[in-house]
Amino acid sequence: MPLPRREARSPDTTRERSLRCCLEEGLPRAVAWVATTVYRLTGDWHVWLPLFTRTSAHLAVVTVAIMAIGLSNVEWPAQAAPTSPTLALSASAGGGTDEEITPDVLVNYNAQNDAVLVSGSSRAVARLAQPHTIIPERPRLGIITYTVQAGDTVESIAGTFGLQPTSISWANPAIEDAPDLLRIGQVVTILPIDGAYHQVAEGDTLESIAEEYKVEPGAIATCEYNRLEAPAYPIQEGMWLVVPGGEKPYVPKVVTTYTGSVPEGARGTGRFQWPVLGRLTQGYWYGHRAIDIGAPTGSALLAADGGFVSFAGWTDVGYGYLVVIDHANGFATYYAHLSNIYVFEGQAIERDQVIGAVGSTGWSTGPHLHFEVRYYGAQQNPRAYLP
Repeated sequence: MPLPRREARSPDTTRERSLRCCLEEGLPRAVAWVATTVYRLTGDWHVWLPLFTRTSAHLAVVTVAIMAIGLSNVEWPAQAAPTSPTLALSASAGGGTDEEITPDVLVNYNAQNDAVLVSGSSRAVARLAQPHTIIPERPRLGIITYTVQAGDTVESIAGTFGLQPTSISWANPAIEDAPDLLRIGQVVTILPIDGAYHQVAEGDTLESIAEEYKVEPGAIATCEYNRLEAPAYPIQEGMWLVVPGGEKPYVPKVVTTYTGSVPEGARGTGRFQWPVLGRLTQGYWYGHRAIDIGAPTGSALLAADGGFVSFAGWTDVGYGYLVVIDHANGFATYYAHLSNIYVFEGQAIERDQVIGAVGSTGWSTGPHLHFEVRYYGAQQNPRAYLP
């Protein structure tokens, strides 16, 4: 009996069936895997956040590094400043704009114009900023006046006008009598140069004036501020003469002191202390043989050393209220311009004892203590004895 005959299948039909089986079985599995993965990632996104953050930070650093390396190899063209005076420099050298700028040309240009900055690579010239204006000091053409303000001293006024303090005192008889005792509103004569100011008196000659101030007569005669006519250089009584470099002797102020008996045991140690705490407003110089210590009015004033009071009261020589302590060893200390006095003449004083209060009495421009140290009547620099 013959066998049944099978139908022949083509290869295309076989492949279609295989593909259909794969799609029917694999696609659902793939979709399920994708859905599961997406669900897991979206459900646990906070677990992946640190990893994403670190990764993005590293990528940013790497990107910046790559950009920096790339830009470092780029040659940037030099650009001259808009105000560059290169053309002016070239023109001053006598050539065109392509001519080389030599150092001597630059020096000459700088001497006539503002400062410039030259770039070594591109030869670009840029003007430097000059925010400060320098005003040159010019000599005064004649004698001027100044009105004393609060807090002024002879030393500070002299510094303002570029003079020595002695030139201020020797040009003003009132200040010469008491160089450290100024009054607010007082008019001060200011000389154009250092020296003295002399009013010609009856019988004065250029030779006698020059001898008085220890200078040569020709220095006075030829001084442009005196306007004396050559060759006789006549002077008249009452006229004022500037004495360049002139000097005058210093005469210390004297006050009436105690003449009674010395209290027993009232003797100093020879070691002085600061009488008050404050700021040094004026130092020791030729015309001010003391120191001024600025302090508030009413500040307690202490005795610099032991001794006895040889004077306590008002003076008419500009000190105002004054206390003088005799230390019975050749030394005496003066405390001037006080607002109050707490001791009396003849009283024994111990070191550190309160003797008064700081003030501004007498000829004074503000509260301070005028402190002097005298040794057998000769005024000494107090800073040499204070710690």
